[in-house]
Amino acid sequence: MKKLTVLTLVVILLALSVVPALAAGGPPVNHGTASGNCTGKQVNVGTGDQNRFGVGNQVGYGSSAQTSFGVRTPFALSGTISALDPAAKTVTVTVSCGNRLASPVTGQEVTLQTSDSTRFLLRNADGTVTPITFDDLALGQNVSSHGTLVNNVWTATRVTSGALLICQT
Repeated sequence: MKKLTVLTLVVILLALSVVPALAAGGPPVNHGTASGNCTGKQVNVGTGDQNRFGVGNQVGYGSSAQTSFGVRTPFALSGTISALDPAAKTVTVTVSCGNRLASPVTGQEVTLQTSDSTRFLLRNADGTVTPITFDDLALGQNVSSHGTLVNNVWTATRVTSGALLICQT
């Protein structure tokens, strides 16, 4: 009798957990491709005032519409510093290798825009890193960098000096 009661209870609990899942129907329609690429224009991308319903005025990044890659697309690249501009806080790198965004510019120079929030690091021989400043960078140093590419502007969030240029193909 106890076995029958336990078995009945298990069947009831199983039915209660399966029925709501089946009632939801099939998978949602059109999840998209998740590529992160924008083929059209994005309007009102930026910061500004919004009311609690998500409606309001927004100021765009330099214009009210963006073309090309309207979303922040992450890049990773490695190469050698070929120029430094302390006034503009830019680092020009001859790219040795990188992710899918940086691979088309392999062998070419890319100018990385830095800001006060960019982290500058020095890779030590033991693999650890030490924080440095923009002024510690020098021509000919191997660097790796991560950041975002928006409208052909390479904005670095991190620049690591002393990087190992091990490029996998």
